[in-house]
Amino acid sequence: MKKQFKNLFGLFFIGLSALTVSCSSDDDNTTESQYVTGENKIDLTGEDNMRDLGGYVGVNGKRILYNKLYRSGELSALTPDDLTIVNGFEIKNIIDLRTESERNEKPDVSIQGTTRFEISLIEDLGGANTGMEDVMGLILQGQMTAEELMLPAYAIDDTKIEGWKTIFNLLEEGKTSLWHCTAGKDRAGMTTALVLSSLGVDRQTIINDFMLSNTYLTDYNNQTISYINSQYGEGVGEQLLPLLGVEEEYILAFFNDIETNYGSVENFLQVLEVDVTAMRNNYLEK
Repeated sequence: MKKQFKNLFGLFFIGLSALTVSCSSDDDNTTESQYVTGENKIDLTGEDNMRDLGGYVGVNGKRILYNKLYRSGELSALTPDDLTIVNGFEIKNIIDLRTESERNEKPDVSIQGTTRFEISLIEDLGGANTGMEDVMGLILQGQMTAEELMLPAYAIDDTKIEGWKTIFNLLEEGKTSLWHCTAGKDRAGMTTALVLSSLGVDRQTIINDFMLSNTYLTDYNNQTISYINSQYGEGVGEQLLPLLGVEEEYILAFFNDIETNYGSVENFLQVLEVDVTAMRNNYLEK
């Protein structure tokens, strides 16, 4: 049942538009009258949390272009039909935010025409099963809550800073890119929050986007909870739900850490050496 646990294990590593489908190309000189729309939620069999960030409103009311920026969970279970869909997006960069151990356990399937970049945002603890029973024990014994385990994962550290510097360097090239972690909600969520911030998307929209993981992962997480309950007893899975989904306090803690230590998200983007002008020229409508 390893697949059942993908969200939980990925989190443990961290914690210790009703629109017509149509895509624009990398060379698209989209104007207001030519704005090309698409679907935000990408319906796939082997991945529940892939999304196109197109359509969000950024600085000066300009919308993010479709078929330019994607976020996702792991790509290891994509089916042949899924690949037909994803290959059609003509993605150029795949940015894998997982640790080496996670990548080795669940290698991404190959997506045509892409270059892979492996940029871990957290320390590799050596394997998905590392300390899992201990973590569950602490939570079930009331020594810590799942939320208390997760919140430190949203703190800024040198590993994240160096990773985000590299990611933004790639994004500033303007190529269609997808970044992903395991469940597509924590590491991918923080990265998305920074990307949307660089494009001038308002804070509440960023929070709403972050919280959508709970919607898209509902069925998967319910299956995981049922499995945990069958193995460890009724009610155990529910206690671990904050590990499987996201809480608003997580992303608020992320922004609070940035603002406490760097003054503002804008200042932090400068620390990351983000070329905001390039980002907006690349990904916002003209």
